[in-house]
Formats: sequence, structure tokens, C-alpha cells
Amino acid sequence: MKRNDFALIIGVAFFTAIFAFVVTSLVFKVPSRSTKVPIAGQITTTFPDIRHDSQYNSIFNDQALDPAVPLQVGSQNDQPFRGTP
Repeated sequence: MKRNDFALIIGVAFFTAIFAFVVTSLVFKVPSRSTKVPIAGQITTTFPDIRHDSQYNSIFNDQALDPAVPLQVGSQNDQPFRGTP
């Protein structure tokens, strides 16, 4: 291939790429980029009072067990593996 053939191939590829870019930008319209994004509120260091707030009463069960509180099942047994003294 001659030098002119390489120049012709590069020129055709360049104009084809520009033509393809123009046609695709007309076919596939890009929506406006002025989309409004919601902004998160400020994070506070206090927690809401979920036991007395009416907003949380419909979510949480007041009669449910609290996993942070130890429960006693049965009678008091200080030595569980030695039987009752």
C-alpha cells in the first residue's frame, strides 16, 4: 500500500467517526443535566425517644422483649451444673 492509501483510510475513518457521532447525538437525545438531587439533612448526635414518640409507636411493639435486658427463666440457681443443693 502506498502512502496515499494510508492517508485516504485515515481520512475516511475520521469523517465516518464524526458522522456517526453527529447521527447518534441526534437519535439519542440526552436529557438536560439540571436534575435536582435531594440533599440529606444534618446528622445529630441525639437519638429520638422511641418509647414516647407517637411516630415510632406504630412501628415498634411495646410488648416485645428487650434483648438488652437480662431475663430470668425459672428459679434462681447459682450452681447450674451441680444440681440444687
